[in-house]
Amino acid sequence: MCSTEDEAGVNMGELTLVRLSEPKLRLQHILGSGAFANVWLASYDNKPVAVKRLSAKAVTITNLQAFVDEIKLMRQFDSPYIVKLVGAIWTRPADLKCVMEYMDSGDLRDFLSSHTPANFPWSDKYLHIHSIVLGLEYLHSMDIIHRDLKSRNVLVDSKKGTKLTDFGISKEDLQQTMTLGVGTYRWMAPEVIQDKSYNVSADIFSFGALLSEFDTHEIPYMDLKNPSTGQPLSDSAIMVKVVAGTLKPTLTNNCPFWLHEIAELCLATNPDDRPTANQLSHAINTKLRELSTDLHAF
Repeated sequence: MCSTEDEAGVNMGELTLVRLSEPKLRLQHILGSGAFANVWLASYDNKPVAVKRLSAKAVTITNLQAFVDEIKLMRQFDSPYIVKLVGAIWTRPADLKCVMEYMDSGDLRDFLSSHTPANFPWSDKYLHIHSIVLGLEYLHSMDIIHRDLKSRNVLVDSKKGTKLTDFGISKEDLQQTMTLGVGTYRWMAPEVIQDKSYNVSADIFSFGALLSEFDTHEIPYMDLKNPSTGQPLSDSAIMVKVVAGTLKPTLTNNCPFWLHEIAELCLATNPDDRPTANQLSHAINTKLRELSTDLHAF
């Protein structure tokens, strides 16, 4: 926990441009909790919103400044495939709240867990997948790496579609590469696990891991067992194999062949062999037009 004096060192900067009126905010209940923050369902001016705030134990100067920087980054975004910032509320830096649009169907991880492949067919999945790629294409066009693309950070709404969220560790790719090994390892590219320099292609590997989730409805590598013990592979064993290029997330025979091919390209061990978000967007859009034409032919 930091003192009021320490908080004076937090640079709130342009957050004043998106500052909202606190009396209009009503917190309701927690939607989800992470290592550093909680997300609440709330209402602002009688409209549903999601509110992110640091958990009490996470309120340090470093975390506060990172949270401020996250909100500043979100303020730049204007895309139907990125969760929108409504504004920020605070009486002092330590109680800073990030107010965002509410997505009524929760995150993709829970969405996949609550659906079977039978009641969530590929014809429906394609739109979600395309939206994720369009979100990445938008970020990468701004030289921004998401760095933590995973199913928990993809939100779904019954009317607004699918959007990317959680930019707490996203960074503007101004120096072309980053060497902070952050994110969640099951979606991480080999170069990120190794703490090597990386660029936007790290997000493409994570997208490939997401495609395996769309296929299996399980988080990556959940199907793998240690042959000696029959127990699930340990985190360290998985990371060693991913770095060596001998292990990739599983795709089943139920995955459409064209999407299986795209996933394999995205999961290339060498970052230079992965497609760009722009190339993915074009390939998927072309395929969806073909499928639509085939459907209308009957």
